[in-house]
Amino acid sequence: MPSLAAANPPHSVSRFHGHPDTLAAMVRGVQGPRGEKSLLVRRMTEEVIRQVESKDYLGEILAIRYWVTERVRYTNDPLHVELVRDPQALIEEVIAHGRATADCDEIAELIAAMSLEVGRVCEFVVAGFGEAGQYSHVFVRVQEPRSGQWIVCDPVAGTDERGMLDRVTTWYTVSCDEPPGAKSIT
Repeated sequence: MPSLAAANPPHSVSRFHGHPDTLAAMVRGVQGPRGEKSLLVRRMTEEVIRQVESKDYLGEILAIRYWVTERVRYTNDPLHVELVRDPQALIEEVIAHGRATADCDEIAELIAAMSLEVGRVCEFVVAGFGEAGQYSHVFVRVQEPRSGQWIVCDPVAGTDERGMLDRVTTWYTVSCDEPPGAKSIT
């Protein structure tokens, strides 16, 4: 078993200061050298979509979602700490152990980075299931370029993404293409 001390450090570890800080860290991670600009993330994305027909953009999106679902196990963050590892760290964990463990923001980051690698527009969707303005979950939606349809990619919801979406009472989106901190409320 490899030493935990030898593992790459996470992108960010801090006390939880609210979803805007987490989202800014996520956008930085997706756009950064260990996200969309990472050759390792690119190589893994190419491997994931290798069997998809050329220009089957929906197929690429679904292949990425399926790969992440199969190889990243969902778990919660520590109770008082917001842990946000970058996409490359999760891929390195998959390569080393066959699977990674991550929370919803890290899973969303990985799907977003891999989607950007294949030229897709994507957004983080910050969602809540109770009072307006109370957020507890984040996932990615990826735009299929031919139809313009948004494809929800949320492995945390399992096979019941539709049921999860039906329970959402409050939400907003954050572009993965804009500078960190920019947000578009929809």
